[in-house]
Amino acid sequence: PPARPIVGWILTVPTYYKTVAFPSSTWDEAPTAILRDLWWFSQYYTSEVGFRQGLVQGEKAVIHPILEWLLRSTDDLKKRAYLARFLVKVEIPVEMLGDPEIGTAYEQYEQLIDEFKTTHKELAALQARGMSAQELRTDIDAMENEKQIVNKKIERASRKLEVVENKESYLEAARGLRLERERQKELASQRANEVDLLQELQQTSARLTQQLSELRAASKGTTPEGLVRSLEEEVKMNEYIATEKLPKEIEAKRKEVEILSRVANAPPPSQETLDHLRRQIERVSQEVSELAQRGLAAKEGAEDNLAPYRQQAQIMARRKEEMADEFAQVKARLDAMHQELQAREGSNTSERPLSEKEYKEYLSKLKVRSTLYKAKKAQISALVAEAGVLARTIDVLNQYQEAIPSVDTFEVLTDSDLDTIPKDEMMQRINIINNQITAHKASMTPKLQELRACREKYNEVLEEYTDRKRTYDSKAATLEASIAKLEQEVKEMMKEEEANQSQTAIYEAKTDIIKTILSRAEEEAKNTGDKPSFKTLLEAKISESEKLNGLLRQEQQEVRVETERKTLQRSLWINLEALLKCKEQCIESEKQNAGILKRAKGTETLVLQ
Repeated sequence: PPARPIVGWILTVPTYYKTVAFPSSTWDEAPTAILRDLWWFSQYYTSEVGFRQGLVQGEKAVIHPILEWLLRSTDDLKKRAYLARFLVKVEIPVEMLGDPEIGTAYEQYEQLIDEFKTTHKELAALQARGMSAQELRTDIDAMENEKQIVNKKIERASRKLEVVENKESYLEAARGLRLERERQKELASQRANEVDLLQELQQTSARLTQQLSELRAASKGTTPEGLVRSLEEEVKMNEYIATEKLPKEIEAKRKEVEILSRVANAPPPSQETLDHLRRQIERVSQEVSELAQRGLAAKEGAEDNLAPYRQQAQIMARRKEEMADEFAQVKARLDAMHQELQAREGSNTSERPLSEKEYKEYLSKLKVRSTLYKAKKAQISALVAEAGVLARTIDVLNQYQEAIPSVDTFEVLTDSDLDTIPKDEMMQRINIINNQITAHKASMTPKLQELRACREKYNEVLEEYTDRKRTYDSKAATLEASIAKLEQEVKEMMKEEEANQSQTAIYEAKTDIIKTILSRAEEEAKNTGDKPSFKTLLEAKISESEKLNGLLRQEQQEVRVETERKTLQRSLWINLEALLKCKEQCIESEKQNAGILKRAKGTETLVLQ
């Protein structure tokens, strides 16, 4: 096909080869050469079989993208082809490298490639340095031109100063002024730094004050008993997680790891082994189902009095596990939020999270600024409209100016014409022109006065409009802020009303309950008989509860005393155990010193040998 010679010719351009003709006898060898060159360029090379077949057959879908890519990046490919001529290594079979001469020559060949890499890098660095030198030379020329300009300015200024008296005093005064201005700038920058530092300290103080107030508000309703109760609940939850939940999970993970390790270490099962395991699983499943049915039948035949308690215990255990999972998730989320907060505070110490009050103030200020923005936008729109009117006026005036005849249309008198005109006629013409100018001035005077009055009136109206507009904007901003504040108050009052309504509903329900109890007590008072009244039953239950409470309190006191006693006894036993261990160690050390220890009643004697 004719497309392959074209590709070959284009490939020879960046590789600096001679143009290669592909006659029909070598068309089968052309794809190999083209693939080799594409592999040199490495960015378009692909090893797909379809690509090679398309290249061999000369398909347009393969040839045309190659042509486009080659023609678009010819300069870059020239450099890549130049490097490929020296960096692509000659492929030598491994068995031939065993020859000492060939191996030595190949090592020298690799060393030459490394030297070429180093030389090429140095050449690229020198070329880049040459470009930088050219840039420096250009900068130096520009600086020389600027130096000449500055020297000319200095010479001009010195020439001006030569005619000035007391120039030394003026120069001294200018020098002092410059020093004072520099000192003033330094003081201004120092003052700005001090102001910034003061603002940072104020922000830090405000943040710490806010945190202190929040901590005080948070700890306002807390009591030591509540804190102890919350700590006890947290300790119980952590104890449950550490003693029950985590061991179960660890045991399950350990069993899973054992199963996986057993499966991983075992040889790959055959199909017979898999069939045997499948049959065994089915048999065990049938046995489990039969045992479960027998157990259900046995439970149905006999009355299980502990079934409700067992079911309740299972429900409580399930709830405890769910609460533990939820507690772990909430704790993880809280830790993540604390870490994020610390990261934000560490990244930017000047910023801090806004409180609710500050957020409300920010919203009110934002509303005020949005109102001011709308007002300024309206002013800009009015100015844009006025600019359009003025632009149209300028266009009309330009048209009028073009319509006015130019000076060239009038009669132009030369010096020779002026010499031919008599003086009387010239004086007459001058008088006529002066009279015309005076008449035009007289006719323009009332119009100018009227224009001046209109301008004054316009300035007064504009000033009044500006004042009223400013007043309107300030009042609108104030009203917006007050409306936002009132809306917030209305929302708070509505929330308070809803809370009061819910509290009222609770009180009404309690009142209905009390009324029901009271009516029941009145009916029992009317129908007194052998049955004890509801009041008597309640009093009996209250007395029983009080007795039980007293017994429990007494038992708690006994348990506390017993616990203290046993704790003291335990500490004594621990001390005794430590003392005995110490004595045992002393005896062992004495034995090691080759002595004989004799014990008698109340005495110990060590006999050295």
